[in-house]
Parts: sequence; structure tokens; C-alpha cells
Amino acid sequence: MPILEISSAQAPKDINAFTKRMNALFADLIGKPESVIYCLVTFTKVDSFYFAGSDEPGFLVKVGSIGHIDNDRNSKLTKAVTAELVKELGVKDSRGYFIFTDVSAQNIGYKSDTFANGLN
Repeated sequence: MPILEISSAQAPKDINAFTKRMNALFADLIGKPESVIYCLVTFTKVDSFYFAGSDEPGFLVKVGSIGHIDNDRNSKLTKAVTAELVKELGVKDSRGYFIFTDVSAQNIGYKSDTFANGLN
């Protein structure tokens, strides 16, 4: 159930192609299958983005997963996703944050139950 949420005031030229590419990259980096019930990637264009005293283009990336959250993996994911954001959105690598959350299986619901009850 890894989730990658990207927010920015800058939008990709082709949002579907971008999220598809990010889904494959994310699945590889987080170490879980891209298909079935696993990876979820969203992109949200926000109306306003203000970071470090400026409205210069930037990003906020949130990553959640049941496990597979550790410093080494987070560092690699941050580097690879940031490179894509710089290339696709034209943002500077210093214009945003990544927030990583290791989510308990009992706190993720799917198909009328939780992952703690055998969905993972």
C-alpha cells in the first residue's frame, strides 16, 4: 500500500504520463510491486505555494508505507523523485520537503477491512 503524494503549483505537461512514470519508479524504489493493491501515486496542483519566504516554484512530497521506510531507502527515493521533479516541473531541489510515514497495518483500510487482518 505504498502511497506517493506530490503537490506543487507547477503541473506536469502530461499528468497521466508523469504519474505512470512516477508509479513505476516509486514501486522500484520502495521495494513493493507496482500492480494489484500496492502502489498509489497522486499529483495535486495547488493554487498557492509558499516556501522559505518565497512563492518560487516548489513541491511537497508525502510517502506512506507499511514498512519499507528506512533512512537508506528514503534517501534514494528522495534523490530519484527530486530529480524527476526538477526535470518535469522545473523546480529547484531546495524548494520542498519529503515527509515519510511508516504506517501501521491496522491504520490502513481496504475492501471493507484493514491490512492488519490479512490484506498485506
